[in-house]
Amino acid sequence: MKKIRTIEKAPVFHEQLKKLRVCAYVRVSTNQSEQQESFSAQVQHYTSYINNNPAWTFAGIYSDQGISGKNIEKQLEFMRMVQDAENKKFDLIITKSISRFARNVQDCLETVRKLKLLGIAVHFEKEAINTLTAESELMLSILSSVAEEELASISQNMHWSNQRRFKKGKFSVNTKRFLGYDKDREGNLIINEEQATIVRQIFKDYLSGLGVSHIAKGLEADEVTNISGKVKWAESSIRDILKNEKYAGDARLQKTITTGLCNRKRNSGEAPMYYVKDSHPAIISREDFEKVQELMTERAKSKGNIQGNREKYTNRYALTGTIVCGHCGNTFKRHIDNCGTVAESVCWICNTYSKNSCGVGRIKEETIKGLFVKVFNQLYNDRAKLLGDYKARLEREKLTELDNERIAKLDEEIEKLIRQERALFLIEEKGYADHNLVKTEHEELVKTLTRLQTERSDWMAEINKRDTRMDRTLELESILEAQDGNLAEFNDDMYRNIVEKIVVKERTKLIFQLKNGLAFEESYTLKRGHDIF
Repeated sequence: MKKIRTIEKAPVFHEQLKKLRVCAYVRVSTNQSEQQESFSAQVQHYTSYINNNPAWTFAGIYSDQGISGKNIEKQLEFMRMVQDAENKKFDLIITKSISRFARNVQDCLETVRKLKLLGIAVHFEKEAINTLTAESELMLSILSSVAEEELASISQNMHWSNQRRFKKGKFSVNTKRFLGYDKDREGNLIINEEQATIVRQIFKDYLSGLGVSHIAKGLEADEVTNISGKVKWAESSIRDILKNEKYAGDARLQKTITTGLCNRKRNSGEAPMYYVKDSHPAIISREDFEKVQELMTERAKSKGNIQGNREKYTNRYALTGTIVCGHCGNTFKRHIDNCGTVAESVCWICNTYSKNSCGVGRIKEETIKGLFVKVFNQLYNDRAKLLGDYKARLEREKLTELDNERIAKLDEEIEKLIRQERALFLIEEKGYADHNLVKTEHEELVKTLTRLQTERSDWMAEINKRDTRMDRTLELESILEAQDGNLAEFNDDMYRNIVEKIVVKERTKLIFQLKNGLAFEESYTLKRGHDIF
């Protein structure tokens, strides 16, 4: 007889689904009251929106206030969000729109791709784009371009508006960052007497013969606070105060201009400037202000600097910024040993040497200059062979028929893939193919297209690099031909014209890398007094 035994159903333990960690990014580009209201509304909306979704866990709000989206490096909260993404602190970012995220196409796409590699999606509400889907890449690129064009249009409108205001002599100053002045209810500048006393003291000290360094140290010793409320005074801040015509009651407008979308630079004549006399109350008499300008010019000339050219002042030594540590990658700085004594000598040391984080010792300036003279004379005497062989090598590496064929083939393959991509979208739109099938095909297509575009860019970069080296070699050849014999001593202009940088491989081994790509390795022997080379 059959015996039947019932096997009881095993208990099923349902694994709790892991909640998605979601954060939001919000940004407003100005601190105006209406934008501040928008900012607060966005923060409240996303906090509530995320918390009310049972499948989500609130991972925070990242918010930039009064920050333009032109350059993500200025969006500190944005950068913190990317850092937290690398540390896997959330799974999804929600943001209002592409233009709120970043108006720069390159920044937007690079950030999205970085997050995509980390497995983190960005959801743009307005455009209904989730960046983890393959088809989002093309749409994101298009919409980012639109956002950037919108920013360019806004920038042009603002530029036009500023020009109109400047022509009328109207301007605005952020007094929170400007020592000596406040604003009245109408927005006009009025003197802040407490701060103005500091400004007058700075001008008085400079006219009495003190330099900016001594003035800064004096203010710190007297525990006078700067505009930020700190006792620390930078020499550059003192210098800027002394040069600012607003303290004499005048205003020079459009000192800086915007180039492209993101870059701000000093106006060196590219655009008109406007000078408004007696535009507001003066803290310093015009006579004292002009005396200070004359004195600054005289002192600058005595140091080999043309007033207003800060770059030349910073690099008044030919070696400045050109000596690089081969161990830590930092530049070398000029240092004076035994300053003010008969044993005074100039040397160059790695910027990290004083922090004991770099073992490369100091190198005497006379040794570096002597080695350059040695390199130059070797190059001058053997120029026919050295430059002839180098040019022949560059000629062999120039754009050849094979290069042309390779570029043409890549262009053909890229164009073919772009046509295929258009066809895929058309097929899906007409309903001829399943969405998932199109999606899979498109993912493979994008991978191949990206690889080919990268290969083409790398190849063209290499070709351009070759052309630059050839041009630089021809320039070097002209310099050497114009030279009348060997160098007897170090020449600043000659060094600046031909040397790209010096890499300190070891303390006694330097590599002189010329601007045309040639390199010379030189060694010397340490010796008390004068090194041997």
